[in-house]
Amino acid sequence: MTGAAPVTPADLTGCRRRSVLTRAVAAGRLSPEITASGLAGRYAHHGRRMLRRSAVWDALPTAARLGDRVRYSRVDVIDDGTAEEQTLEAIAAGVRLITGARLADGGLACDIDLLVRCDTDAGLTPATSYMPVAVTAHTIARRTAPGAAPGSAGVGVVDVAALGLSAPVPASLRHRSSPADSQRVAVAHVLLDRIGVASGSVGFIGGGTGPAGGYTRCVVIDADRVLPGLERALSVSVPEVPVRVKECVTCEFHNHCRGELLARADISLMLPGDRGTAWRDLGVDTLPALADLADRPVELRGMVGVDPEDASLAAAWLAGVEFLRRPLRRWITRPDLWCGHPFRMPDRLADGELPMASELADAVEIDVDMEAHPVRGTFLWGTFDGSEYRPFTDFSRDGDEGEHVARYWAWLMARRRAAHDAYRVFRVYCYSQQGENHWMRSYAGRFGGREYAPGVVMPTLAEVNAFLNSGEWVDVFALVKAALAATGSLGLKSVARLAGFSFSEKDVDGRAAVDLFEVALGEGDAASAARRTLERYNADDCYAPAAVRRWLRLGAPGVPPLEY
Repeated sequence: MTGAAPVTPADLTGCRRRSVLTRAVAAGRLSPEITASGLAGRYAHHGRRMLRRSAVWDALPTAARLGDRVRYSRVDVIDDGTAEEQTLEAIAAGVRLITGARLADGGLACDIDLLVRCDTDAGLTPATSYMPVAVTAHTIARRTAPGAAPGSAGVGVVDVAALGLSAPVPASLRHRSSPADSQRVAVAHVLLDRIGVASGSVGFIGGGTGPAGGYTRCVVIDADRVLPGLERALSVSVPEVPVRVKECVTCEFHNHCRGELLARADISLMLPGDRGTAWRDLGVDTLPALADLADRPVELRGMVGVDPEDASLAAAWLAGVEFLRRPLRRWITRPDLWCGHPFRMPDRLADGELPMASELADAVEIDVDMEAHPVRGTFLWGTFDGSEYRPFTDFSRDGDEGEHVARYWAWLMARRRAAHDAYRVFRVYCYSQQGENHWMRSYAGRFGGREYAPGVVMPTLAEVNAFLNSGEWVDVFALVKAALAATGSLGLKSVARLAGFSFSEKDVDGRAAVDLFEVALGEGDAASAARRTLERYNADDCYAPAAVRRWLRLGAPGVPPLEY
């Protein structure tokens, strides 16, 4: 394709239609629409990316160490329109570290954060080989199972301060992949291979407080592990019409594509991305066609590989209804909704009176929520015991190495012991527990057993796992999923309003909380205001699950029933 723009890693993940529209903008055939908040978010994302790269660049070696068998050299590629030429010149000179590299060949092109020379020769020789490394905000590794031998999962680690000087050593880690990061290093590897200098390895430097986080270590795996994903992505044809995916919410082409989707009532308006693939394979491409099946239950039940609820939900979507309540018999008796007690059908209830009030009276129920920064880790654990909100924070500039987590844990376990001593039921709730589980395990794995003050000790990983796997740790999101079917999101902000809860910080979300945290690390009025806003935002996320739980116990009133 003469004159066609090359394919980049960004074209191979997420929305495949976006690359077509981006090229249409460059050709003057389309004008993107971006809101002020969207533009601010884009600049903030770019700023965080530059800070991550800067942290890594500052940690890179500056000279060979005593005993190293290599000659140290580094080139920082300048993005002045000649980045590709600068990169090739640095490779030809045998430079050990090349930052901000750009590679291109025919139909492929890639910007890669770092190229690391892996052989020990000087200058350009037949042995010269480079490893592409991506710097990312994502968690890049998890610990292997206890007892697994180092390197058993095919992962090596090298300190960022030793890149280009030392070889990776086998580590007791398993790689945690992200499509965007994997495509970046895969494309870079292919382009290095085309010029004969690919090492056969790819690397990732990630953030967080995980086993390979903090931008101090580079996780290394074989390139063969990311190449199959690249091959699959390249084999997928660019769609001729748009399909809604999760990225649409923040895309500057959102209105352009949504007009087309609404015009044909595309099924992806309700079932985005791959969720509608099974229906499309059966010839059901639109919401009206899917809704029609709700009136043909026999035919619907005979369809394999699809969810029959989708037909009723499509009819609800067309009618402007966001939620449907599943039959009460399927979820109202769940013991985890009633603090482990068997459900007892009440004889009669006054308006607003909770069922099983006497059984629930002996329960100590605490709602928790956590806020985290992709680089620093958690900075706020909030708790609500039904009467008081209590935050455990770390707004220190350098971080407290998990002390706020240990204080949260000590307080929570003290409440647990007090409940047990009084022969009361104890339950802790959160909404969608993956984040809380990850960070508790991460801190326990890193600092387990460390004493910060008398009675304030970081729990061990075994202690954390025992609690998280117990019946005392309950995910309210799982209760909601059992009770409700939705045409859109079952997120806390969507569901809480059904329970009559109103959030005080309506403009704050997870991404905004990260930006506020960075302000909160400073001094003065702006920092104080940011901390107060973060605590109010977190408090709402503790109060709301309690409101949702009470509403579910009342039978989720006000939501139309799902009949099928």
